[in-house]
Parts: sequence; structure tokens; C-alpha cells
Amino acid sequence: MNIHQVHIFNIAAKTLSITKTAKKMHLSQPSVSIQIKDLEDSLNVKLFERINRKITLTDAGKVFYSYSEKLLNLIDEVNAVMNQFSSGDVGKLILGTSNTVGIYVLPQFLGEFKELFPKAAISMTILNRQEALEQCISGELDFAFLQDPPKHPDLHAEFFMKDELVIVCSPKHRWAKRDHLTLKMLTSEPEPIILREEGSGTRGLIEYVLKRYGIERNVTMEMSSSEGIKRAVEANLGVAVLSRNVIRNEEKNGSLVALDIKDLNTKRDFYILYNKKRKFMPLMEKFHDFIIKKRALIDPALRN
Repeated sequence: MNIHQVHIFNIAAKTLSITKTAKKMHLSQPSVSIQIKDLEDSLNVKLFERINRKITLTDAGKVFYSYSEKLLNLIDEVNAVMNQFSSGDVGKLILGTSNTVGIYVLPQFLGEFKELFPKAAISMTILNRQEALEQCISGELDFAFLQDPPKHPDLHAEFFMKDELVIVCSPKHRWAKRDHLTLKMLTSEPEPIILREEGSGTRGLIEYVLKRYGIERNVTMEMSSSEGIKRAVEANLGVAVLSRNVIRNEEKNGSLVALDIKDLNTKRDFYILYNKKRKFMPLMEKFHDFIIKKRALIDPALRN
């Protein structure tokens, strides 16, 4: 039994005419008769009675007609859904991203993307750099948003946005009245620092700078989220190095003070990564094109 035979049977059951069935299916009458006979043989039942060149449904044919209606309707439904997938209107996107991009940059764009494609499902997980890389390489993620991606043969990396790290302190801190810091100040006036957990891209960069410039590594606390770090800094438990995107609201309302390091370039690039070995599904392609266009809206002051 195949779908073509079921379709021919369904038309014949409705018209009770081989001639009309042949015309509707653009087949010869002998071809229609052969297809119905093959279907009956495969089912091992008679579907039609043939009397004086007329056909009528047998009891088995009446039951099979009911099933043929359900089957053909289901196939139409499947084709309609698959057409939506092929057009990129339906599907699931799995994103892995750093704290900075996932919490403070992407959500506004994901909301807009969902308005354009309401049937698309989006799953976004906040991961540290190592976790996101591993899942992107293994194919568990459709896209990852990370800084400084490694040169891996399976990964394609494309520039997404610039970010800037700043020293963050409480308005009560003795540095709060300054308009900037220098490496010399950081070396001569070491302060308790609150860091992200091991594996975080931000932490890796901070530890590299501390080691390179001989700044005392006086870690007072480790936290797994930028929100936790912000609350600790607001309580004046130490200073931290955070993205300017992360502390934008707190800087505006005055609950945190952001200080540039004048003689150190603290800008960093984030990239959108995907596994080149994975098939680029239509929804993935639409999301990629959408988010690349939107990157021009992310903090114009940091583009250069």
C-alpha cells in the first residue's frame, strides 16, 4: 500500500466511477484499475464490487474509506506544517550565551523576532564560556554568543558586538569621587575584588590583566552571576570589573559608579558562533540574518 494508491481509492470511493477517477487523477482507466487491484491485494480484501461495469464499496471498502479520509487529511496537515518549517516560520532555536549578552542585550531582540515568527520556539541558556563552546562544538546549540572564540575547525565565528569593561564601585567607596583610574592606582591601592566563577570569560580576562601588570589579586568573593556581583558591590563589599552594558541602569540611578582605566584598553569583542557541520535550517538562517542586522543598534558608542 502506498499513498498514491490510497488517493486513487479515495477518489474512486467518492465518485464510484473509474472513468471520473482516471480523469481527476490524470491517469488512464486501466492504470486506475491496476492501482486499485494492487491495493486490494496488499490489504488482502475486496474494496469494490464490480457489477455491470459499475463499482460499489464493500463493507471493507466503506471502513477503509473512513481511514483513507483521515490518512489523507493527516498528510495534508503534515505537508502544511513541513512547509512552515521549510519556510522558516516554525521550529526551535537553541541559544547559548554569556551573562552579558544573554541578560542585557539579546532579550529585546528575541522579543522582536518572536513577533515576526510567533510559532518559533526559542530556548536560551546562560552558560560560561567553556560550557557554551563545548555545546556548540557538540551540536547541542544552534548559536552561541561569546567573546574571543577559539580557532576550532568546526566553528564559524562572526563579529556581533563590542563591549567595554569598567571598574565598578559603591557610591560609598573612596574611589567613587574619581572620574577615572590608572594602572598605577590599581597597583598602589589594591582593593578587595569580587569575581565571576571559574570558566567565565570576564574572569579570565581580569586575571590575565592582574597578572600581566603585577596587580595584587585580592579576591574577596566569587559569584556565578553579574546580578549577585552588583548587589555585593552596592553593599560596598568590594569592587568589581563588569560590562558597561551590565551596569547601565545602576549607573543611571546612581547605585553604582563606573570608572574607566585610562591607560588600559578594556574593550572586547563578542561573536556569534555556529557549528559549520550542522545543517543550517531555514529558521536558523532567518534568525542569523535578523540578529546580524540588529547588531548595529547595540551601543553605537562602542562600535569602534
